[in-house]
Amino acid sequence: MSFLPIVIKRFLNKPVPSTNLKLMGCFAYWHVSRKRLQAFENPKNEDVKISRISKKRISFFIIILGIITVLMFIAFLLLTRQQKSLNRPSYTYPGSHDLSINIDGAVRNYRIHIPATYDHEKPLPLVIVLHWFGGNPRIMEAATGFSLKADKENFIVVYPEGNLPDYSWNAGFCCGQALQNNVNDVEFIRRLVEKTMEDLKIDPKRIYVVGASNGGMMAHRLGAELSDIFAAIAVVSGSIGKDPDGHLIIPAPSGPVSVIIIHGEQDQLVPYYGGGRFREIFASISECVSFWVKANNCSSNPQVETNSDGNVVKNVYSGGVEGTEVVLYTIIDGDHSWSFRGISTTDTVWEFFKNHPKP
Repeated sequence: MSFLPIVIKRFLNKPVPSTNLKLMGCFAYWHVSRKRLQAFENPKNEDVKISRISKKRISFFIIILGIITVLMFIAFLLLTRQQKSLNRPSYTYPGSHDLSINIDGAVRNYRIHIPATYDHEKPLPLVIVLHWFGGNPRIMEAATGFSLKADKENFIVVYPEGNLPDYSWNAGFCCGQALQNNVNDVEFIRRLVEKTMEDLKIDPKRIYVVGASNGGMMAHRLGAELSDIFAAIAVVSGSIGKDPDGHLIIPAPSGPVSVIIIHGEQDQLVPYYGGGRFREIFASISECVSFWVKANNCSSNPQVETNSDGNVVKNVYSGGVEGTEVVLYTIIDGDHSWSFRGISTTDTVWEFFKNHPKP
C-alpha cells in the first residue's frame, strides 16, 4: 500500500500521518474485501454469472451423459436378447416339428413337441417316446397322445425314429435291421438328449424314456446303460432279452432308475411268462421286475392293489436307493398293445414320471 500516501498527498496537497495511513490502509483493504464478497453474493456480477452458467452447463452435460448411458444400456440388453434369439434353433416355438441329427455320418430323424407354455427360461421335463417295431414318430404321437398330455402338464416330448427300412430298435437281442446291422441306438438316444438340452431349457433331473414293444425293449436297455441320464423308464408290452444260457442280456445300471412296467397277461408276441415265438428269447415279466428290484435295492415284498373289476393288478416295490420304485401293472385280459381296459397308459406313465425325478 505504499502508493496510498502519494495518491492522498496529491489530492490533499498535505502530508498524511503514518497512523492515519495505517487506518486508511485497513479501511481500503476492508472495502476491497467487502466488494469481492458482494460480487459473489450479487447475481448481477459478471464473474458470478459466468460461474453459474458454467455450473448449469456442467449439470446439463451430466444429465445428457446419464441419458446416453441409460439408452446405451437398454440397447445392449435388446441386442443381447436379439442375439440369444438368433442363436436359438428355429424349432423352439410351440408345436410339433420334424428334425434330424447326424450320428457318426448317419442321419437319424425325430419329432419333437414343445408345449405352448414354453418360455426359454423355466426348465421343463423331457420325455423320450419310442415307437414299436414298424412304427414311426407320427404314429406314436397320435397313438399315445403324449403331445396333448405335454400341453396340459407342461413338458417336452421327443419321438425318435427307429432304423430304416423296418423302423426297428437294437435292444441287444431284437429287432430287425437295427439288430442285424448292430446299430448303436444307445448312442443315438444319448446324443439326441444332449442336443435337446443344448437347444432347449431342460431339467436334467427330470428326463424319462418310455417305449412300446420293441421300443419298450429299448427302454429297458437305455435304463441299464444310461442310468446317468434317465430318472425313470416305462416299458409297455416289452421285455428284456435272454442269451442261450438263460442270462439277461442287459448290464446292471450304474445308478438307480425308477421303473414302471405295463404288460398284458394275454400277450402272445412278447409272452408275459417268457419264451418267444421267434428266435428271440424273452425274459418273463417277473424276471424283468426282479432285475430292477435288485438293481435299485427295493423291497422284495410288494404292495398289491387290484381295481374294482379285478382286471388291473398293481404291484409296488418301494424303498429303493434314492427313493426309487419299481411298479408293475398286470392287465389280466390285455394283449400286445399300448391301450388296455381299465387303465390309461399315457396318464399312468406320466404320473409315475412326475413323481420320480432324480434327487
